[in-house]
Amino acid sequence: MEHTLQTAGSRCANSYSARLWFWQVLEITAFICLGLASEGLAQTTVSPTALTFDAVQGTTNPPNQTLSVYRDSSRQATLTDSDNASWLTVSPAKTSMTSTAQLTVAVNTSGLAAGTYNATVTIKVGKRSSTKVPVTLTVSPSSPPPPSATTVTLAWNPVTDPYLGGYNVHVGTASGQYTRTITVGNVTSYTVDSLTMGTTYFFAVTAYNSAGEGPPSNEVSKSIY
Repeated sequence: MEHTLQTAGSRCANSYSARLWFWQVLEITAFICLGLASEGLAQTTVSPTALTFDAVQGTTNPPNQTLSVYRDSSRQATLTDSDNASWLTVSPAKTSMTSTAQLTVAVNTSGLAAGTYNATVTIKVGKRSSTKVPVTLTVSPSSPPPPSATTVTLAWNPVTDPYLGGYNVHVGTASGQYTRTITVGNVTSYTVDSLTMGTTYFFAVTAYNSAGEGPPSNEVSKSIY
């Protein structure tokens, strides 16, 4: 009988040990699963939530902008990013982060026509978290060049004075009001430069000698287009 009792007691002990080991395994497994679930639930935010670039056609690219990535976890994770436009660049394309990271966003307007362009930057942290940031680029047409300077050539009949010293050409933008005097010497023609497109100019010529300046010639005008 003792032998039978001892065997039964031994079997009970073995059964108890097996149940204890089973629950220990369950507890360890549950702990690991909870740890992974907690890591997967880490929240990722990106600031700003959208980017806007403004540029003028044919000029330099607009300044780069920064995207800041925040994550409520102290565990290291891999950050990757991508975009869907040839004029858009995000760097670095891949990096490691714990709680914060920064990305540089640049645009290249070379060869782009005037208009509005839209694209998306996709930021992925780890295997589950993904954030999309819209990017808008507005390219304005280049401003027309400032009015170009041009010239006018004047000619006049010579003064028959043996004491003639030369001639002065008077220029103004209102009739009879001259704001510019050019001493041209003893010649009978002269080209006036530095005249602005879209302006009407008035011209008169005077002769001078050692005694002073004579009366002005008849006035002529010219509109520069």
